Amino acid sequence: MNLSQVRLAQSLLVGCLVIGTLGCGVSSSKTIPVPADNQSESGESTGESLASAWDGVAGAKTKLRGDDVVVVDLREVAESDLDDAVKLLSNTSTVSELFVPAAAWTDGMVLRLAALPHLKRLRVYGKSFDDAKAKTISGLPALIGVTFQDTSVTDEGASVLAELNELQEASLMNSPVTDKVLESISSLPKLAKLNLRGTQVTGDAFDPISKLPLKDLELAETDFGPQGMPAIAKIEGLEKINLWLTKIDNESLKAFEGKASLTILNIDNCPAITEEAIPVIVSLPHLKLLHLGKTSVAPDSLPQLEPLQELETLFVTNLGLEEAPAKELEAMFPNLKRFEY
Repeated sequence: MNLSQVRLAQSLLVGCLVIGTLGCGVSSSKTIPVPADNQSESGESTGESLASAWDGVAGAKTKLRGDDVVVVDLREVAESDLDDAVKLLSNTSTVSELFVPAAAWTDGMVLRLAALPHLKRLRVYGKSFDDAKAKTISGLPALIGVTFQDTSVTDEGASVLAELNELQEASLMNSPVTDKVLESISSLPKLAKLNLRGTQVTGDAFDPISKLPLKDLELAETDFGPQGMPAIAKIEGLEKINLWLTKIDNESLKAFEGKASLTILNIDNCPAITEEAIPVIVSLPHLKLLHLGKTSVAPDSLPQLEPLQELETLFVTNLGLEEAPAKELEAMFPNLKRFEY
């Protein structure tokens, strides 16, 4: 969809919405009231009217900024009520973040969203959201955040993200994408946060990721393995990495040695990590959160973590650490706010 087509669709949609608001040619078994564009006779503002109207939608959740509705979450709205909820959404021009179930994504959905001038973050959930539906968001080039979670979107559908040059955050959590998706998004100039949790990535073709300006990378619950670690280590400015329940080991963790930008390292439930990894971990001087739970690190080696004096959160759960040495370990870190063993 090109820009002229989007503008035409916006114009047509606005016209349809005006007709719908006046009640011409519209029938429904359940009608959610849509506020008029001007103030009511009682003096209630449009923002207040919209907030009140959304309160009448069972299951809908909203957040306000002043009187403006800026976040709408439709995930708990009954499927039978979604059509009316989407009509109300079309009148909520102030919304900037939208959570929507796949069942609400009809053929005209992207046209309605294109008419929302402040929409910046779109989050879609559900298996019926597929590649064809994903590709329609190319008509929303101003988005800075996109989530396709628990969907059927594959590498083909996710390639649409490459068309969103303003994108800063992308989540494909629990969707069947592979390493190939990285090639599609490798040129995004502003992508700072990427969530690939529960996907089919392995690390076999992770070179494109080193080109991304990422600060936050989520790879938990995947088959991501040692072969992908060098590419991740090349990401300049990477601050947060979640490798929980992946297949990394001591040798591959060496790729991070001396990486001063890292502040969060989660290697929970990585059994191939042992105390031999500690010299690499303590070479990360600005770590604020470290998770070593369910690794194979020997509990008597944990005092070697003492150089990490900026730690605020430390998890050493399921390592067999006894209470007395745990207290001694906790006392080593003056900035610690959370400690679990």
